[in-house]
Amino acid sequence: MLSSLADEATLLAELRTLVERGRHREVLDRLERLPAEAIATRTPFALLAAEAHGRLGAHHEAARWAAAALAVARERGERHAELRARNYQGAIALEGGDVDGAESHVAAALDLARALVDHAAEARCFNNLGIIANLRGEWREALASYQLALAAYQQAGLPRGMAETQHNIGISRRALGDYRGALAAAEEAVRLAEQLGDEALSALALAGRAELHLVQGDVELAAAELARAAAAYERLQHPVGLAEVWRLEAGVARARGDSSAAAAWLRRAGELARGQGSAHTLAEIERDLGAALEANGDAPGARAARERAIALYRGLGAAAAAADIAALIE
Repeated sequence: MLSSLADEATLLAELRTLVERGRHREVLDRLERLPAEAIATRTPFALLAAEAHGRLGAHHEAARWAAAALAVARERGERHAELRARNYQGAIALEGGDVDGAESHVAAALDLARALVDHAAEARCFNNLGIIANLRGEWREALASYQLALAAYQQAGLPRGMAETQHNIGISRRALGDYRGALAAAEEAVRLAEQLGDEALSALALAGRAELHLVQGDVELAAAELARAAAAYERLQHPVGLAEVWRLEAGVARARGDSSAAAAWLRRAGELARGQGSAHTLAEIERDLGAALEANGDAPGARAARERAIALYRGLGAAAAAADIAALIE
């Protein structure tokens, strides 16, 4: 219970420290000890609940708390809290696969961020717009948004946002075939994350760098980095990140010539991602499962996995990715 403003301030400080270390499960454990009404009527707690649920892939709960925070913030005229809630709504919609809804939320948040001259919030908006462009296969447009996000994060002095954006820059540069630029961004993401001591962010950055090593044929280095990322995600009980790491573990198995092990990793990852993962990760899992099953001689299974991937990619607005897989079926 919160018996005083001092108790509330102390708890908020403790929860924000946990967030900074990527310990989102512990944030939820602490919040669950409070009455639901105490969280719903205090925007800082509702926003923390929204972020923690979103980071752990519980999109319905995350959306519920973000909407609660937005309602209270509007009622009380808390403009900066309203902005954070809008930003969370965009990020949650994006993770859940509602790209059009995400774009609408992010656009509204960006307008509000500019009105409030909030560089940190503006950076988050540009980062999310970059993710949306990347999903649509518009990699150069994504990079342009990420550069704006990076500049705004630097202006706000937020290395955590810089690390996340560098990770995203690495993904887009890899898609463009710029492996040198991708590796430079991935290494900067790892450096910043480890400097912050955020285990979840470090695991994200390590997985991104591991995927780049895998694409370039350095299988053993990729495997070593994935082992570190998996250990961190398991320790943090972080299903969203773990599903992505298992997808990449399957890539390592395929590179070693073991398609059966690859398929097993992907089925395991798919089960996790369907419950608590991002729609984009699940689409990539199904895409990769199609290739693994085809290599195993399971043509019907490969076709079914690819059809699921096409449906997911189309829902994400990733028309090019869906078309590429459709061509494999045909």
